[in-house]
Amino acid sequence: MTAIVSQFISKLKGDKVFRFSLWALFYVFIFLLLLNNSYRYLDPDLGWHLRVGEAISASGEIPRINLYNYTFTGNWVDHEWLGDLWLYKIYSSLGYLSVSVLFSVIVLAALALLHLETKRYFPNVSPAIIIFFQVLGVVAALPSLGVRLQVFGLFFVVLILTLISAYDRKSDWRLTLFWPPLFYLWASLHASFLLGLCLLVAWFFIRVVEKLAGHFKITWLNFNQGLKSVSQFVVSAVAIVATFLATCLTPYRGELYYFLLGYRDSFYQMHIREWLPQHVFPLQYMQLFYMALVAAIVFLYVYYFRRLNKGINLWEIFLVVTFIFLGWQSRRHFPLLVFVTMPFVIFYAQSLINEGRSFHEWKLPNWLNGFIILCFLLSSASLLLQIRTPKNPFVSFCQTYPCQAVEFLKNRPDLDSYRLFNDYGWGGYLIWNLPERLLFIDGRLPQKEFAGHTFLQEYYEFFEKDADIKSKLDDYNIGLVLIPTHDQPLTIRWWEKVLFSIKDQDIVSHNYLRQYLEASGWLILYTDSVSVIYANPLMLLAD
Repeated sequence: MTAIVSQFISKLKGDKVFRFSLWALFYVFIFLLLLNNSYRYLDPDLGWHLRVGEAISASGEIPRINLYNYTFTGNWVDHEWLGDLWLYKIYSSLGYLSVSVLFSVIVLAALALLHLETKRYFPNVSPAIIIFFQVLGVVAALPSLGVRLQVFGLFFVVLILTLISAYDRKSDWRLTLFWPPLFYLWASLHASFLLGLCLLVAWFFIRVVEKLAGHFKITWLNFNQGLKSVSQFVVSAVAIVATFLATCLTPYRGELYYFLLGYRDSFYQMHIREWLPQHVFPLQYMQLFYMALVAAIVFLYVYYFRRLNKGINLWEIFLVVTFIFLGWQSRRHFPLLVFVTMPFVIFYAQSLINEGRSFHEWKLPNWLNGFIILCFLLSSASLLLQIRTPKNPFVSFCQTYPCQAVEFLKNRPDLDSYRLFNDYGWGGYLIWNLPERLLFIDGRLPQKEFAGHTFLQEYYEFFEKDADIKSKLDDYNIGLVLIPTHDQPLTIRWWEKVLFSIKDQDIVSHNYLRQYLEASGWLILYTDSVSVIYANPLMLLAD
């Protein structure tokens, strides 16, 4: 008997060592994957975030007037003011490495919360399923991750859903006390707090519906999750109202809602790459595969539970369907789809695999356990060797940003009085590296109403075939134009052309602004492999 107990304890210790080693190495691998991704590109908005954070730090006040453009000069609400301040403080004090580590840790923290939440849903879930969905989801979401303030929004969405889940389980009113301060902080960091408020309202409405479903004996819904008492109904409603009011106490007060809710135009969704819908080229096949997998699992889950006459959790289905829609509508929302649906999708997948039977998660051969750990160890070592830490990211990415053109303009004070028309994607870079110049546009206000439409539409009118480009240049008294030396044509693989019946003439793009400048005798003051500066010859002659 003693020998059996000793053997059991020895095996238990071995399992614990394996579990700890597996998850430690797995999350080290994910962390290095995220860190490596943050060094592969420079976010176009990083420059203006740092410059605004510097201004807030120096003045001790939030920005209210747009001081970076000569076009739109009205009121401006920086819905990311606290994020800008923190970003600048960390970057200026500790460097880009610390900023990259911070944002990687935030994503890692969200994954850890999801892991814990998944284990609550299904304590015996297979680690292989968790690893599969977390790796697949993170890899597919990498284009939208990195040093970006929207990562704060991603973490807060996971956090608020975790708190809602805890409130559903425990019915403890004290959990709702976290909502108002959480949303106050969130509303100071990123505009995605609006999504969080919508989720709270949707949850409340769905729980009321489930309560009514239980009253009327609607068996196809799982009404055990509904609000259990009138007092809980009142507490929840009061907590949501208090949460909304907390967001109105941020420094911008009601201006924050007035500014954000004024963004109604959808022009940006077809002209900014990260906002493109999933059906627009170039297609993100990893993201499409993940979305198709999630949709298939949910469909099979609903079919399976209905066949067994089990109630469906309306809240879970709402989250999955809503974020599949958002992820399809815009690639920027894809990480939200991955993180929000992960616990439910893993649970659905495990349920379908098990079909109600027990599942013993750790019964793997020792050699396979060792092989899994070795794979994560070697993968982490490989990622670690690939990481190249840039001390100054604005110098390390000169292959995609106009570093040399900026130096040229700095050395030509005689051109300081010339208004500059700049490429939209370089606006943030120029605000940080050429702060003495006012710009035509940058990434802060693409949806702002301007000149009878949006700011971004006004910018793109310079590139339209039938536009009176001369008049537009004259209207803004533009003397310099800074754009890429070569246009980046849309590249489509040969099999995509065959599969989607696309012809070469369908993907040809024309830069009508460049054509006008060259045909009208604008002078090339500077050019390199990345950027070119055109100058108005009439202004040069006048000087």
